[in-house]
Amino acid sequence: MTAFGRTRTRRIVAAFVATSLVLTFATSAVVAATPSTPAIEEKKSDAAAAQDRLDELAAQLELRGEEYAAILAELEVTNEAIRAAREDSAEADRELAEAQRRLGDRAAGIYRGGGIDMLGVLLGTSSFQDFLTRLDWLRRVNRSDADLVTDVKDAREKVRLKQEALERRKEEQITLRDQASAAKRELEGAVADQSAFVDGLNAEVTQLIREEQERQERIAAERARRAAEAARRAQQAAAERAGNGGNGGNGGSPSPERESDASELGPGHPEVVAIGLEYVGVPYKWGGCSPGGFDCSGLTQYVYAKVGISLPRTSRSQYGVGAHVPSDRVDLLVAGDLVFFGYGADPGQVHHVGIYVGNGDYLHAPQSGQNVRVDSLNGRIESRGDYVGASRL
Repeated sequence: MTAFGRTRTRRIVAAFVATSLVLTFATSAVVAATPSTPAIEEKKSDAAAAQDRLDELAAQLELRGEEYAAILAELEVTNEAIRAAREDSAEADRELAEAQRRLGDRAAGIYRGGGIDMLGVLLGTSSFQDFLTRLDWLRRVNRSDADLVTDVKDAREKVRLKQEALERRKEEQITLRDQASAAKRELEGAVADQSAFVDGLNAEVTQLIREEQERQERIAAERARRAAEAARRAQQAAAERAGNGGNGGNGGSPSPERESDASELGPGHPEVVAIGLEYVGVPYKWGGCSPGGFDCSGLTQYVYAKVGISLPRTSRSQYGVGAHVPSDRVDLLVAGDLVFFGYGADPGQVHHVGIYVGNGDYLHAPQSGQNVRVDSLNGRIESRGDYVGASRL
């Protein structure tokens, strides 16, 4: 493009911007402004505090969800151990029955032919020492059979005690599961109540803003006049820059991006993003780890399993896996990184996890009543401040 063409283009753009400013302020002065009065600001403050409380309750609900998932995982391990113990018990019963049968057969044989056997021992010996040796051998055979039965009984008793201990542990875990479920229902009710409270405050804020907008209609003409004057000055400045060849109009070069050392973290697994996005819309489910319903860590565990990577069951356990990306280095994140959130921004209280998908967004299973979706990571960092870092696998 020639210098004349560039100058002409700048003038057209400047004129368009100026005209747009006039039209915007003349026809939408009330919309462009954000009304504010002490009453509005006070109500906004109340609504913000209520929203903070709602966010805290939601975080607590997620925390309980992670505890619930951990209990379910432990309960499954216990159930598996009980199944193994029952198999061991059945095997011990079979071994005891066999040992008792053998002992019974031996006793019956001695009972039926005991005299003849002893006579054979006496008549078949060549010396008194030979007689003693054979007699000791018979005693050892009978004692060996009896010891076998005793040993099997002891082993069977140990298996029985182990099974009883596992059954007691299962009962305790079921109690913990029920308590966690009750806490979840209570928190869900609190979240619902607080959400309704927040909605009510927001409605009041909306009404106050509407009233303020009506008041500001009286000064719309003055705003339009000021906007026209600002547009005229902007047009004049643009024309002056165009006359100077456009120099000085770029406002300086942009600041360089923060230097990244992402190479030290490895390439990650961006391929999991496409897999994870297949499950957008799947409902959140406490303890869920399948396409029928996911909780946050169940989703990440399931998706990463698709690429052959096994993750622990809870977000708190997953936080310790892979190479850590600090919370203040969001610039290092690549698609596929696991991003973590902690109650009160405490890494020791991680309660939520998602998969970074790029462009400042992440995929996650939010909470009860919501579906798997993509949200803004940057927005959550700004609004909730509970981001504690990421892991690259």
